Amino acid sequence: MMKSRELLTVIVLALGITGAMLPGRKNDSIALNEREMLQEMLLETNYVSVDELAHLLISGDPSIQLIDVRPASEFKDPLPRAINIPIDSIFTENYAYLFDQFIKKNVIYGLDDELATQVWMIMKQQGFKNNYLLKGGLNEWNDLILDPPLPPQTASKDEFDLYEKRMASRQFFTGAKSLPKIEFTPIAPIQGRKKKKVQGGCS
Repeated sequence: MMKSRELLTVIVLALGITGAMLPGRKNDSIALNEREMLQEMLLETNYVSVDELAHLLISGDPSIQLIDVRPASEFKDPLPRAINIPIDSIFTENYAYLFDQFIKKNVIYGLDDELATQVWMIMKQQGFKNNYLLKGGLNEWNDLILDPPLPPQTASKDEFDLYEKRMASRQFFTGAKSLPKIEFTPIAPIQGRKKKKVQGGCS
């Protein structure tokens, strides 16, 4: 997750991109409430996690539309059912309507958060609804869903349960063989040695 300073930098950059893409509009007419946008991003109400997305895709939810905003030359190994709309094409006649609709929930992603965040902010600025960000982008999807790390032995039962779900998702999306189920065995806390009583003493 980006820090507040980084988010503000991206907001300013998104404003510049929007101004360049919409030269016929005055800056006053596309002014943003930066504080409101920053608050929404810090509260993460505009995000879809990789675990949520995996569940939606596995369940075959038809309301999800994945939009990959990487340049066409980098559109490799995309998420299932994703369409490629590079950032410099988002306002073209072929694609603009996809962002301004109420039928599907758009989940926008790139390799990480940066490029997708710029696109999300531009759409937010235009007043378009139903646009969300995939938290962590393709990198987080690959790290947590396609190659989930094994929790440490000291992890909680919830962490092991999440690992099992991610391994099931990995098998669904890659066709990889399922690994033997890992049984959760709580580790008893190590107790300190009891201090021995000192025998004797001064009389």
